[in-house]
Amino acid sequence: MNNIIYLNKDPILIELDNSVDKNSTKKMIAFKYFNNNLDLLDDYLQNNDKNNNKVKKNFIEPQSQLEFSF
Repeated sequence: MNNIIYLNKDPILIELDNSVDKNSTKKMIAFKYFNNNLDLLDDYLQNNDKNNNKVKKNFIEPQSQLEFSF
């Protein structure tokens, strides 16, 4: 039983997922694990966070709307 692989038990991802204030938690994790480097943390999260399904928004320019003159 010593060769069991635990998946999704990364303490960084668990701590970030359980947080309420994501920005302050990112700063705290960067200080704690990455020598206060937020760029390294962002790279780590992009490479290791499989549940990070960020939706890329394609913004559409609004078209002009006809208005009634009263």
